[in-house]
Amino acid sequence: MRPRTMHPARRIARALKTGIAGLFAVATLYLLVCAFPKPVFAYRSTYQNYQMWSDQPIPGEITDVLDDVTRRLRTSSLHDREMPVEIFFCNEPWRLWLYGRAFNARMGGVADVWLTRQVFIRASDIPANRILPPGPRPIADAAQRPLSYFIAHEITHSDVSRAFGRTVMLRYPQWLLEGYADYVGKGGDFDFEDNRARFMAGAWELDRDRSGLYREYHLKVAYLLDKKGWTLQQVFANPPDEHELDARLRVNP
Repeated sequence: MRPRTMHPARRIARALKTGIAGLFAVATLYLLVCAFPKPVFAYRSTYQNYQMWSDQPIPGEITDVLDDVTRRLRTSSLHDREMPVEIFFCNEPWRLWLYGRAFNARMGGVADVWLTRQVFIRASDIPANRILPPGPRPIADAAQRPLSYFIAHEITHSDVSRAFGRTVMLRYPQWLLEGYADYVGKGGDFDFEDNRARFMAGAWELDRDRSGLYREYHLKVAYLLDKKGWTLQQVFANPPDEHELDARLRVNP
């Protein structure tokens, strides 16, 4: 008696079901790994409301860096100094690649706004208050973007997520999310008129696509908050169209 053979359509359905189950298991495992990174970071330190983990010893100069982070965060209307902040220093690139949820180890830092609101920072020279560049070229705008800038920038993403929901990345424009994080991260170190003049002249550093910097977005947020007197809640309640903002910035504010 010949063994019964499975119909091709049923074989395909079974294979798809097995594949989907396998993908679900991998995704679940990845989420669990991302949600609980602390066990794989050997070094820990605490300072004020900042809780830190690292894959290398954390120098004592971290307190100076975090004092500067606190100064920068004072420009935010969202930050709560009583809220614990969890920061992970990923000196080994694979850690930033994995825990940064972006499968990219070249960014300065990233905040998990979806799940844990933890902050992950790339390899850094903490005593010098600077992040280490991912390649041979120096960090752009390094004078305005020390390590403390990157930490404050990413904490602001977490604060925005707390204030406006975990799906902020889907519901709000990038110019607003990154512009406000840059606004806080710079801690007031931003010459509006100079940057506006550069924007009108088409300078590369005021073009996000060419420079990779957030100065263009910062300019738009600063225009609304500092020049037009909007509150942050008003901006998030009704973000202007970006092309409309561009037009406004090209006339007297």
